[in-house]
Amino acid sequence: MSLSTANLAIFTAITAVLDGVDRRPAALATVIGRSGSAPQVIGARLLLHDDGQMCGTVGGGAIEAQVLAACRAVLDDRRPRRVAANLVRDLGMCCGGSMDVFVEYLAPPGAEDHV
Repeated sequence: MSLSTANLAIFTAITAVLDGVDRRPAALATVIGRSGSAPQVIGARLLLHDDGQMCGTVGGGAIEAQVLAACRAVLDDRRPRRVAANLVRDLGMCCGGSMDVFVEYLAPPGAEDHV
């Protein structure tokens, strides 16, 4: 199995945070479920650094806006979140499916442990 350029970029960015090469905390969003027509596959990832720099995508549009809001909240309080949305009913997207996205806090080694 070969990694696409996009996957390689996000895995490199995640590794840089976890190894301490990149000292910026980040929120990692991962698609953990989907049904019907949805803009991304299970396993798709988005990494948002605390300075706003972003790598990857969970599909764009309204779902990505909702996930980015959850990422910012995770960066604020370091508590993981799950974003579950019906893309038509909840977000007005035309895809017709639903998505579940898990968002977690990532910090470089030695980062402060308190909120």
